[in-house]
Amino acid sequence: MDALRAVIVALSLLGVAIIYSDIIEDETEFPNQESDSTPSTDINVEAVLSGQLLTGESGSFESPNYPTADHQLDYVWLIKVGPTKTVRLVLIDFDTETGFDYIIVHDGDSTEHPMLLVHSGNSVPPPIRSTSHKMLVRFITNNKGTSRGFHANFFAVPPCFNAVQSSSGVIASPSFPFSYDSNMRCEWLITVGHSERILLEFFDVNTEKDYDVIQIYDGDSDRAPFLQRISGDHRNEVLFQVSTSNVVLVSLTTDESISETGFAAKFTAGNHADLMQYFVEEYPDFLKDSELNRKTEEEQDGRQEIKTTISDAMIFYEGGVKSSNITSSDYADAVSLMQY
Repeated sequence: MDALRAVIVALSLLGVAIIYSDIIEDETEFPNQESDSTPSTDINVEAVLSGQLLTGESGSFESPNYPTADHQLDYVWLIKVGPTKTVRLVLIDFDTETGFDYIIVHDGDSTEHPMLLVHSGNSVPPPIRSTSHKMLVRFITNNKGTSRGFHANFFAVPPCFNAVQSSSGVIASPSFPFSYDSNMRCEWLITVGHSERILLEFFDVNTEKDYDVIQIYDGDSDRAPFLQRISGDHRNEVLFQVSTSNVVLVSLTTDESISETGFAAKFTAGNHADLMQYFVEEYPDFLKDSELNRKTEEEQDGRQEIKTTISDAMIFYEGGVKSSNITSSDYADAVSLMQY
Protein backbone atom coordinates (compact mmCIF):
# COMPACT_ATOMS: atom_id res chain seq x y z
CA MET A 1 0.00 0.00 0.00
CA ASP A 2 2.82 2.39 0.87
CA ALA A 3 4.50 1.62 -2.45
CA LEU A 4 1.26 2.36 -4.35
CA ARG A 5 0.85 5.66 -2.54
CA ALA A 6 4.42 6.59 -3.48
CA VAL A 7 3.69 5.90 -7.16
CA ILE A 8 0.50 8.01 -7.05
CA VAL A 9 2.33 10.92 -5.41
CA ALA A 10 5.13 10.72 -8.00
CA LEU A 11 2.65 10.73 -10.88
CA SER A 12 0.81 13.68 -9.34
CA LEU A 13 4.03 15.66 -9.07
CA LEU A 14 4.85 14.81 -12.68
CA GLY A 15 1.43 16.07 -13.75
CA VAL A 16 1.98 19.35 -11.93
CA ALA A 17 5.34 19.74 -13.63
CA ILE A 18 3.80 19.21 -17.07
CA ILE A 19 1.04 21.75 -16.40
CA TYR A 20 3.58 24.29 -15.09
CA SER A 21 5.73 23.74 -18.17
CA ASP A 22 2.75 24.52 -20.43
CA ILE A 23 2.11 27.75 -18.55
CA ILE A 24 5.73 28.82 -18.97
CA GLU A 25 5.51 28.12 -22.73
CA ASP A 26 2.33 30.18 -22.98
CA GLU A 27 4.01 33.08 -21.17
CA THR A 28 6.97 32.87 -23.54
CA GLU A 29 4.68 32.82 -26.55
CA PHE A 30 2.92 35.99 -25.38
CA PRO A 31 5.66 38.05 -23.74
CA ASN A 32 4.68 41.17 -21.82
CA GLN A 33 0.91 40.95 -21.96
CA GLU A 34 0.35 44.31 -20.29
CA SER A 35 -2.53 46.76 -20.56
CA ASP A 36 0.00 49.52 -21.17
CA SER A 37 0.44 49.89 -24.94
CA THR A 38 3.99 51.23 -24.74
CA PRO A 39 6.35 48.67 -26.34
CA SER A 40 9.02 47.25 -24.07
CA THR A 41 12.52 46.40 -25.26
CA ASP A 42 13.34 43.33 -23.18
CA ILE A 43 12.06 40.52 -25.36
CA ASN A 44 14.52 37.70 -26.00
CA VAL A 45 13.26 36.72 -29.42
CA GLU A 46 16.00 34.17 -29.97
CA ALA A 47 13.99 32.03 -27.53
CA VAL A 48 10.65 32.39 -29.31
CA LEU A 49 8.67 29.20 -29.79
CA SER A 50 7.86 27.39 -32.99
CA GLY A 51 4.92 29.17 -34.57
CA GLN A 52 6.41 32.55 -33.92
CA LEU A 53 9.60 31.76 -35.79
CA LEU A 54 8.98 32.07 -39.55
CA THR A 55 11.58 30.81 -42.02
CA GLY A 56 11.85 29.95 -45.69
CA GLU A 57 11.77 31.82 -48.99
CA SER A 58 8.20 33.01 -48.44
CA GLY A 59 5.23 32.54 -46.17
CA SER A 60 2.17 34.13 -44.61
CA PHE A 61 0.94 34.83 -41.10
CA GLU A 62 -1.86 36.69 -39.36
CA SER A 63 -2.80 38.14 -36.02
CA PRO A 64 -4.17 35.64 -33.45
CA ASN A 65 -7.78 34.65 -34.18
CA TYR A 66 -7.82 36.72 -37.39
CA PRO A 67 -10.23 38.11 -38.60
CA THR A 68 -10.99 39.00 -34.97
CA ALA A 69 -8.24 40.48 -32.81
CA ASP A 70 -8.12 39.46 -29.15
CA HIS A 71 -7.82 41.82 -26.19
CA GLN A 72 -4.54 42.55 -24.44
CA LEU A 73 -2.20 40.85 -26.87
CA ASP A 74 1.54 41.36 -27.12
CA TYR A 75 2.59 38.87 -29.77
CA VAL A 76 5.80 38.66 -31.79
CA TRP A 77 6.88 36.92 -35.00
CA LEU A 78 10.55 36.58 -35.85
CA ILE A 79 11.11 36.21 -39.59
CA LYS A 80 14.48 34.71 -40.57
CA VAL A 81 15.52 34.10 -44.16
CA GLY A 82 18.81 33.05 -45.71
CA PRO A 83 21.87 35.03 -44.58
CA THR A 84 22.38 36.52 -48.06
CA LYS A 85 18.78 37.74 -48.35
CA THR A 86 16.61 40.45 -46.80
CA VAL A 87 12.96 40.29 -45.71
CA ARG A 88 10.16 41.94 -47.66
CA LEU A 89 6.91 42.26 -45.69
CA VAL A 90 3.60 42.86 -47.48
CA LEU A 91 0.49 43.52 -45.40
CA ILE A 92 -2.55 42.27 -47.30
CA ASP A 93 -5.26 43.27 -44.81
CA PHE A 94 -5.00 45.60 -41.84
CA ASP A 95 -7.73 46.74 -39.46
CA THR A 96 -7.07 47.71 -35.82
CA GLU A 97 -8.53 50.06 -33.23
CA THR A 98 -6.96 53.38 -34.19
CA GLY A 99 -4.46 54.66 -31.67
CA PHE A 100 -4.77 51.67 -29.33
CA ASP A 101 -4.01 48.47 -31.26
CA TYR A 102 -1.02 48.55 -33.58
CA ILE A 103 1.75 46.70 -35.34
CA ILE A 104 5.45 47.48 -34.89
CA VAL A 105 8.12 46.17 -37.26
CA HIS A 106 11.81 46.16 -36.26
CA ASP A 107 14.79 45.92 -38.58
CA GLY A 108 16.41 42.98 -36.83
CA ASP A 109 15.77 40.21 -34.33
CA SER A 110 14.78 42.25 -31.24
CA THR A 111 12.84 45.32 -30.20
CA GLU A 112 16.16 47.08 -29.63
CA HIS A 113 16.68 47.30 -33.39
CA PRO A 114 15.40 50.33 -35.37
CA MET A 115 11.68 50.48 -36.09
CA LEU A 116 10.66 50.23 -39.73
CA LEU A 117 6.95 50.68 -39.13
CA VAL A 118 4.52 51.70 -36.38
CA HIS A 119 0.97 51.51 -37.71
CA SER A 120 -2.59 51.62 -36.41
CA GLY A 121 -6.03 52.06 -37.98
CA ASN A 122 -7.64 50.54 -41.05
CA SER A 123 -5.32 51.58 -43.90
CA VAL A 124 -2.88 49.10 -45.43
CA PRO A 125 0.70 50.47 -45.26
CA PRO A 126 3.14 50.06 -48.19
CA PRO A 127 5.42 47.02 -48.32
CA ILE A 128 8.61 47.31 -46.27
CA ARG A 129 11.92 45.50 -46.29
CA SER A 130 14.69 44.86 -43.81
CA THR A 131 18.37 45.63 -44.22
CA SER A 132 19.40 42.20 -42.90
CA HIS A 133 18.02 38.64 -43.02
CA LYS A 134 15.91 39.12 -39.86
CA MET A 135 12.75 41.09 -39.12
CA LEU A 136 10.69 41.24 -35.93
CA VAL A 137 6.94 41.89 -36.17
CA ARG A 138 5.08 42.77 -32.98
CA PHE A 139 1.30 43.12 -32.53
CA ILE A 140 -0.14 44.87 -29.47
CA THR A 141 -3.80 45.31 -28.49
CA ASN A 142 -5.41 46.91 -25.45
CA ASN A 143 -8.34 45.70 -23.33
CA LYS A 144 -11.06 47.58 -25.20
CA GLY A 145 -12.65 47.26 -28.66
CA THR A 146 -11.23 44.97 -31.31
CA SER A 147 -11.13 44.86 -35.11
CA ARG A 148 -10.02 42.27 -37.68
CA GLY A 149 -6.29 42.45 -37.03
CA PHE A 150 -4.00 41.78 -39.98
CA HIS A 151 -2.87 39.28 -42.58
CA ALA A 152 0.62 39.48 -44.08
CA ASN A 153 2.99 37.77 -46.50
CA PHE A 154 6.78 37.75 -46.34
CA PHE A 155 9.40 37.07 -48.99
CA ALA A 156 13.15 36.49 -49.02
CA VAL A 157 14.61 38.97 -51.51
CA PRO A 158 18.17 39.92 -52.51
CA PRO A 159 19.69 42.97 -50.80
CA CYS A 160 18.90 46.16 -52.65
CA PHE A 161 22.44 46.71 -53.91
CA ASN A 162 23.39 46.36 -57.55
CA ALA A 163 26.94 46.47 -58.90
CA VAL A 164 26.91 47.19 -62.63
CA GLN A 165 29.94 46.95 -64.89
CA SER A 166 28.93 47.80 -68.43
CA SER A 167 29.38 50.54 -71.01
CA SER A 168 25.62 51.18 -71.11
CA GLY A 169 22.42 49.96 -69.57
CA VAL A 170 19.31 50.79 -67.58
CA ILE A 171 18.69 50.87 -63.84
CA ALA A 172 15.28 51.24 -62.21
CA SER A 173 13.76 51.40 -58.76
CA PRO A 174 12.35 48.13 -57.40
CA SER A 175 8.99 47.17 -58.94
CA PHE A 176 9.14 50.06 -61.46
CA PRO A 177 6.75 51.19 -62.95
CA PHE A 178 4.77 50.09 -59.89
CA SER A 179 5.23 51.49 -56.39
CA TYR A 180 8.52 51.00 -54.57
CA ASP A 181 8.74 49.81 -50.95
CA SER A 182 8.73 52.11 -47.94
CA ASN A 183 11.64 52.43 -45.49
CA MET A 184 14.06 51.29 -48.15
CA ARG A 185 17.53 52.21 -49.30
CA CYS A 186 18.70 50.90 -52.65
CA GLU A 187 22.05 51.52 -54.29
CA TRP A 188 23.42 51.10 -57.79
CA LEU A 189 27.21 51.21 -58.23
CA ILE A 190 28.07 51.80 -61.88
CA THR A 191 31.65 51.26 -63.05
CA VAL A 192 32.94 51.80 -66.59
CA GLY A 193 36.35 51.96 -68.28
CA HIS A 194 39.14 53.72 -66.44
CA SER A 195 39.36 56.70 -68.83
CA GLU A 196 35.60 57.07 -69.34
CA ARG A 197 32.87 59.18 -67.81
CA ILE A 198 29.25 58.25 -67.16
CA LEU A 199 26.22 60.10 -68.52
CA LEU A 200 22.99 59.43 -66.58
CA GLU A 201 19.56 60.14 -68.06
CA PHE A 202 16.67 59.83 -65.59
CA PHE A 203 13.27 59.16 -67.16
CA ASP A 204 9.83 59.12 -65.59
CA VAL A 205 10.99 60.12 -62.10
CA ASN A 206 8.19 60.16 -59.53
CA THR A 207 8.93 60.07 -55.79
CA GLU A 208 7.35 61.56 -52.68
CA LYS A 209 8.77 65.07 -52.79
CA ASP A 210 11.42 65.84 -50.17
CA TYR A 211 10.94 62.49 -48.41
CA ASP A 212 11.88 59.84 -50.99
CA VAL A 213 15.14 60.96 -52.55
CA ILE A 214 17.52 59.91 -55.34
CA GLN A 215 21.11 60.95 -54.72
CA ILE A 216 24.10 60.70 -57.05
CA TYR A 217 27.72 60.55 -55.93
CA ASP A 218 30.86 60.96 -58.04
CA GLY A 219 32.55 57.81 -56.74
CA ASP A 220 32.00 54.44 -55.11
CA SER A 221 30.33 55.52 -51.83
CA ASP A 222 28.20 58.21 -50.25
CA ARG A 223 31.42 59.79 -49.00
CA ALA A 224 32.42 60.64 -52.58
CA PRO A 225 31.70 64.13 -53.97
CA PHE A 226 27.98 64.81 -54.15
CA LEU A 227 26.59 65.45 -57.64
CA GLN A 228 22.82 65.74 -57.53
CA ARG A 229 19.64 65.27 -55.47
CA ILE A 230 16.37 64.39 -57.21
CA SER A 231 12.95 64.22 -55.61
CA GLY A 232 9.34 64.82 -56.65
CA ASP A 233 7.36 64.40 -59.85
CA HIS A 234 9.45 64.79 -63.01
CA ARG A 235 7.51 62.51 -65.31
CA ASN A 236 7.48 65.06 -68.13
CA GLU A 237 11.20 65.71 -67.97
CA VAL A 238 14.53 64.04 -68.47
CA LEU A 239 17.12 64.80 -65.79
CA PHE A 240 20.81 64.64 -66.73
CA GLN A 241 24.04 64.12 -64.82
CA VAL A 242 27.57 63.38 -65.98
CA SER A 243 30.35 62.15 -63.74
CA THR A 244 33.94 63.33 -63.58
CA SER A 245 35.21 59.80 -62.90
CA ASN A 246 34.51 56.28 -64.11
CA VAL A 247 32.43 55.33 -61.05
CA VAL A 248 29.04 56.59 -59.94
CA LEU A 249 26.87 55.64 -56.97
CA VAL A 250 23.11 56.18 -57.29
CA SER A 251 20.96 55.72 -54.18
CA LEU A 252 17.22 55.78 -53.51
CA THR A 253 16.08 56.33 -49.93
CA THR A 254 12.39 56.18 -48.98
CA ASP A 255 10.50 56.87 -45.77
CA GLU A 256 7.63 55.00 -44.12
CA SER A 257 4.68 56.74 -45.75
CA ILE A 258 3.72 57.46 -49.37
CA SER A 259 5.21 55.30 -52.14
CA GLU A 260 5.27 56.42 -55.77
CA THR A 261 6.49 54.72 -58.95
CA GLY A 262 10.18 55.61 -58.59
CA PHE A 263 12.43 56.03 -61.60
CA ALA A 264 14.21 54.51 -64.56
CA ALA A 265 17.58 55.75 -65.74
CA LYS A 266 19.80 55.03 -68.70
CA PHE A 267 23.59 55.23 -68.34
CA THR A 268 26.15 55.62 -71.11
CA ALA A 269 29.95 55.51 -70.88
CA GLY A 270 32.41 57.42 -73.02
CA ASN A 271 35.09 60.05 -73.09
CA HIS A 272 34.18 63.71 -72.98
CA ALA A 273 33.88 64.13 -76.75
CA ASP A 274 31.86 60.93 -77.20
CA LEU A 275 29.33 61.93 -74.55
CA MET A 276 28.98 65.42 -75.99
CA GLN A 277 28.28 64.00 -79.43
CA TYR A 278 25.81 61.49 -78.01
CA PHE A 279 23.98 64.26 -76.15
CA VAL A 280 23.60 66.36 -79.30
CA GLU A 281 22.33 63.42 -81.35
CA GLU A 282 19.85 62.21 -78.72
CA TYR A 283 18.41 65.59 -77.75
CA PRO A 284 18.50 67.91 -80.75
CA ASP A 285 15.29 69.67 -79.71
CA PHE A 286 16.74 70.42 -76.31
CA LEU A 287 19.69 72.16 -77.90
CA LYS A 288 17.53 74.04 -80.38
CA ASP A 289 15.41 75.44 -77.57
CA SER A 290 18.27 76.35 -75.26
CA GLU A 291 19.57 79.88 -75.02
CA LEU A 292 23.10 78.53 -75.19
CA ASN A 293 22.43 76.94 -78.56
CA ARG A 294 20.87 80.12 -79.94
CA LYS A 295 24.10 81.91 -79.11
CA THR A 296 26.11 79.48 -81.20
CA GLU A 297 23.81 79.82 -84.22
CA GLU A 298 25.54 83.13 -84.89
CA GLU A 299 28.80 81.30 -85.58
CA GLN A 300 29.67 81.17 -89.29
CA ASP A 301 31.89 78.12 -89.35
CA GLY A 302 29.85 74.93 -89.24
CA ARG A 303 32.41 72.89 -87.35
CA GLN A 304 33.00 75.64 -84.84
CA GLU A 305 29.24 75.95 -84.34
CA ILE A 306 28.88 72.24 -83.55
CA LYS A 307 31.92 72.23 -81.27
CA THR A 308 30.72 75.26 -79.30
CA THR A 309 27.19 73.91 -79.02
CA ILE A 310 28.35 70.57 -77.66
CA SER A 311 30.74 72.13 -75.17
CA ASP A 312 28.09 74.52 -73.87
CA ALA A 313 25.60 71.69 -73.56
CA MET A 314 28.05 69.67 -71.48
CA ILE A 315 28.71 72.63 -69.21
CA PHE A 316 24.97 73.13 -68.90
CA TYR A 317 24.24 69.73 -67.45
CA GLU A 318 27.52 69.22 -65.62
CA GLY A 319 26.88 72.27 -63.50
CA GLY A 320 24.21 70.77 -61.23
CA VAL A 321 20.56 69.75 -61.28
CA LYS A 322 19.42 70.39 -64.83
CA SER A 323 16.33 69.25 -66.65
CA SER A 324 14.66 69.77 -69.99
CA ASN A 325 11.14 69.50 -71.30
CA ILE A 326 11.38 67.09 -74.20
CA THR A 327 9.02 66.26 -76.99
CA SER A 328 6.86 63.14 -76.99
CA SER A 329 8.91 61.68 -79.81
CA ASP A 330 12.14 62.18 -77.86
CA TYR A 331 10.59 60.50 -74.85
CA ALA A 332 9.28 57.56 -76.87
CA ASP A 333 12.70 57.03 -78.41
CA ALA A 334 14.34 57.13 -74.99
CA VAL A 335 11.90 54.71 -73.42
CA SER A 336 12.29 52.30 -76.32
CA LEU A 337 15.95 51.91 -75.37
CA MET A 338 15.06 50.55 -71.92
CA GLN A 339 14.82 46.85 -71.21
CA TYR A 340 13.03 46.46 -67.88
